[in-house]
Amino acid sequence: MSRKPAFTSFSETTAEDWENIFSEQASMYTELPNRIIDHLKLLKGDFSGFPVDRLNHCLQTATLAQEADESEEHVVCALLHDIGDTLASLNHADLAATILQPFVSEENHWMVKHHGIFQGYHFFHHIGLDRNMRDQFRGSPN
Repeated sequence: MSRKPAFTSFSETTAEDWENIFSEQASMYTELPNRIIDHLKLLKGDFSGFPVDRLNHCLQTATLAQEADESEEHVVCALLHDIGDTLASLNHADLAATILQPFVSEENHWMVKHHGIFQGYHFFHHIGLDRNMRDQFRGSPN
């Protein structure tokens, strides 16, 4: 059972405080998958002008990756690539990549982080952006 800490500054902490903090955080980490799924469910019903809601888009993307025999890690990245839409609408790919970074390869992290620029090829020219923005990554190792 944890105790309420008495410190008001990190400089006042003790080894016992940090043992307690790490113990509390360990239980929080075990709940991370459930929190991610709960957050993914927030995309249900959010059409944002698209023909399918954001959750179904993510499920479709993951299904396509699975049907293409991509790795389990790649499928998870496909599933979670837009998880940042509700909190970081203008930089959702960065948020999704940050969430995934401790758990995925550098290559898959890079893919999630830059997916918006690559899909922009299909619509950037309609909104006054350069549809070839992806060309900046030509020759990238990822």
